[in-house]
Amino acid sequence: MPVEKRLSQVLTKKLGYYVPIREIGHETISFYKEEVDHLLVPSHIINHLAEPIIADSASYTDAVGNYYLVIIIETRLPEPYEVWLVNDEVVSEFLDAVD
Repeated sequence: MPVEKRLSQVLTKKLGYYVPIREIGHETISFYKEEVDHLLVPSHIINHLAEPIIADSASYTDAVGNYYLVIIIETRLPEPYEVWLVNDEVVSEFLDAVD
């Protein structure tokens, strides 16, 4: 699923209103393992991946200024690894009661 669609679906459930894809920013990023903040992505998630590692990110700012960001890394596992941030803080339980 495209990262923008994933962000829209999750935020629509979390915020209680539809988040249009046209209002979501998207970026593809590449990085090396030594560049990763391990609070964002634990080493065991990416150690087996070839470098550079490619990830997709999507962001949305709501009407009151809250900034939502998801980073999705394909890890060759059944599900990609997702990092969710709100106002630049990692929120590990962000998907609780959503999926």
